[in-house]
Amino acid sequence: MTYTIGDAIAALDSVFPLATQDGWDNSGLLVGDTRAELKGVLFAVDITEEAVSEAVAKGHNLIVAHHPLMFRGLKRLTGRNAEQRIVAAAIRHDIALAAFHTPADKHLRGTSGTIGRAIGLKEIAVLAPERDALCKVVVFVPTSHAEAVVDAMSAAGAGHIGNYSHCAWQTEGDGQFRAEDGAQPYVGQLGTTHHETESRVEIICPRHLAARVMKAATDAHPYEEPAIDITPLANRHQTFGYGVVGNLPKELNAKEFLALLKERIGCDCIRFAGEREAIRRVAICTGSGSELVGDAIGSGADAYVTADMKYHQMSDAAQEIMVADIGHFESESVTKQIFKDIVKEKLPNFAHYETYEGANPIKYY
Repeated sequence: MTYTIGDAIAALDSVFPLATQDGWDNSGLLVGDTRAELKGVLFAVDITEEAVSEAVAKGHNLIVAHHPLMFRGLKRLTGRNAEQRIVAAAIRHDIALAAFHTPADKHLRGTSGTIGRAIGLKEIAVLAPERDALCKVVVFVPTSHAEAVVDAMSAAGAGHIGNYSHCAWQTEGDGQFRAEDGAQPYVGQLGTTHHETESRVEIICPRHLAARVMKAATDAHPYEEPAIDITPLANRHQTFGYGVVGNLPKELNAKEFLALLKERIGCDCIRFAGEREAIRRVAICTGSGSELVGDAIGSGADAYVTADMKYHQMSDAAQEIMVADIGHFESESVTKQIFKDIVKEKLPNFAHYETYEGANPIKYY
């Protein structure tokens, strides 16, 4: 079966929605044409000149990385730095470049969740649930069609709270309207005020899915002009956000815990502070996670696994929690396999993909 570059991007977007990326991020397709035939995919942590060369050598025409190549607009392509040379080489060899950065960082199937499962954490939950990520959709619909509308919105991604789906609230009331010239009312007559027993259906929805849920409600609704309200919510999204926290199957001392991290994550070196005698509850935030150390302490964790912690941040936090800095690259190298597994799952008849074993740019002497 023939797939396009757009199919691969859509496969990853279905798990890590690009609409959920942070405002400063630059995830998505960076270079290339979604309509082009997909010939092969190379998965990497970073888009480097070496990765482009390997893609050319192996006949792959898409590189999917965790880190975006460009965070700011390019004004020139003169080859004066690596970023310009990579973009020029990708265009010259017809190789598409894409990244899934913060969307993968904020999903339980993404970086932190994968590290958590790798070290055996159970009862995994989001460490810092996303703010301003939810809205409430309210639909007014004839009571006879309320269940159909709930089913349609739920299928589009609304109404999910924890392990429950189709979560909605319905109240009955008296709806009224007057159909004017040009209308084709489902009930009632032109020019006459009509009263209809309707249900007010309220359902929670991720904000990035609001347009899709609205369309699903409209398609399932019998009226040609349904009344639909969307209200932003201050609630935190309990299954979406940075970091995870969970419990180890058994209590470990500091040495056992650090050995577990090195074995399961493949770290050459771990910086740590605040050594604890008993570690059971563990918080994790891959990449630069210093901002969430307070969330880790607040979660009741005995240890916090992250990267890019500064000296004073670690020494201050060590008064209340053990901090293990495993390195930025080490904490996010799992993305290569995560992305590969998703493409393999979503494009089952496509076999031309592999991970790029690019070296960590940060060396330890």
